[in-house]
Amino acid sequence: MTQELDDILQNVEEFIHGPETPARNASFFRTAVTESSARAVEDLNLCSRAPSPHELPRWFSSFPYSRLSCPLNSWYTSHFDIGVSLLLTRSQSLNATAETDWCNINAVGHMCLDGLTKYRDGLLLLCRHAQQVFASQPTRLYLHALYIRRSLVELWTFDRSGIYCGDGFNWQDHFSRFSALVLSFCFMTEKDLGISDILKVDAVGRYITINISLQSSVQNLYLEDQPIASSQDIVGEGTTCYRAKRTESKQWDYVVKFKWRPTSKRPEEEFLWLAKQNSVWGVVSIDYDRSIDQTASLRQGRQIGTYRKLRSSQNVTEGSVPGGIINQTEETTKPFENRFFTCIVTSPAGRPLETFKNRLELLEVLRDAVKAHRSLLQDAKILHQDVAASNIIIAEPQQEGDPKGLLIDLDVAMNLMVGPRTPNEVVGTRAFMSIGILKCRPHRYRHDLESFLYVFLRIVISNRKELPPPTSRLREWNQGSWEDSAKLKSHDMDKNHFASIILAEFPPEFYSLRPLAEEFRRILFPIHEDGNIWTGTNSSLTETNKLYDGITAAFENAISYEKEALA
Repeated sequence: MTQELDDILQNVEEFIHGPETPARNASFFRTAVTESSARAVEDLNLCSRAPSPHELPRWFSSFPYSRLSCPLNSWYTSHFDIGVSLLLTRSQSLNATAETDWCNINAVGHMCLDGLTKYRDGLLLLCRHAQQVFASQPTRLYLHALYIRRSLVELWTFDRSGIYCGDGFNWQDHFSRFSALVLSFCFMTEKDLGISDILKVDAVGRYITINISLQSSVQNLYLEDQPIASSQDIVGEGTTCYRAKRTESKQWDYVVKFKWRPTSKRPEEEFLWLAKQNSVWGVVSIDYDRSIDQTASLRQGRQIGTYRKLRSSQNVTEGSVPGGIINQTEETTKPFENRFFTCIVTSPAGRPLETFKNRLELLEVLRDAVKAHRSLLQDAKILHQDVAASNIIIAEPQQEGDPKGLLIDLDVAMNLMVGPRTPNEVVGTRAFMSIGILKCRPHRYRHDLESFLYVFLRIVISNRKELPPPTSRLREWNQGSWEDSAKLKSHDMDKNHFASIILAEFPPEFYSLRPLAEEFRRILFPIHEDGNIWTGTNSSLTETNKLYDGITAAFENAISYEKEALA
């Protein structure tokens, strides 16, 4: 099994619900096996004889779509090493490349008919199809699926809170019911299939309709074809970001972010509006937000209890007649996690940090990002808590005094007037986490400033690439336990090791930035009375200002040097 499949399995194996008898008011089961589809089965003579499991793929392939009255969707079969997959497409999209056109896939299925494939492996292939659909359709609310294993068929639904299974049945014994079920998919509307209507399409492209302000009229924001950030997970926030522009504009001025926020988490838009109200300098501006739906509503009428998880393979006995999900899973104590589907529009779009043009631009961007962090903390009482290379963008200043570096992504920020959501909660991006956070200490402003140092080091050593060189010490920081990372960083930040281990990795192009790196390290890690570096935080206003002023001054000195070198 490949690492890719292992990752998919880890993402879904503890987020299973079922088996449950479908509720009458669930949108899918309102449509499935309707009287009209049952009559169509009789008219088409589809249930005259139940095929054998090995004949079932041919039965799907020979489905008489031409005799249906205006079907909306059609089934397509695709052969894999283990079984045959089913892909439901819009009827007009059915062609030889349909199996790879995941933007047009409306439902999926997988058939394991040989009796040799393990239940878990067939389900995993189904999950891979779901992953590809969600990655290609980030605004998808949910996805229906059929899992056929020998004579058993199960109806699955995937959403961002997990996957759940309806009532399975023997399709050979109840072939009329099965035929009506398969046929009903052909007439399901986009709403029944879980396709959100937030994205619309016209001759220009895909767009969302918003009000930028109370004074402006409704307008369209057109999305770029490819996202600038996306998630490959099925369960989770599924965060996907696109650059966007107004109809009349030639510039991609906005970023549209879609995500599924857990209800236990404070909304990012709340922090962005608070920052805007307090005139925070150097943080992206929020222009619009909308809550679209939630998984609890999508599952309305279902009995949602604790999650189940797949049993380990050695604890599952494969009989000649497969059991189904109840025999393949066991209960957990993890409660259902509801998620809100939201859309947020921010501006400006900016450029990724690693696209800096020269050393001077990099220094000015990082200086302004530190100043932005200070404004966010002191003007809005918000602690960012996830300073990372991906959360700093390069802006194009419109006028004198505008920031050249902006902080983005307040997903895990903390309102200091409220406090942390969960005591001792550890948040952030591991590669940039401070030593104190890796040791599970309460999050303080100094921990974020330490993260800025790690951002600076990583950007320079990586030299415009996504990752540091394979032999870089920075890669070791991101391995092992958190305690291992804390020990390595403590060792490498010591004045006796920093130059020989970290500064030695600076590419020649960045040798002139070594003094800044050393000064940045010295400011953050004074020597404790026991001779070791001090990683604590003094939160008095005087010491807070002293720390910010010292780091900003260090950047200003380096910027002056670079300007002189360019003169």
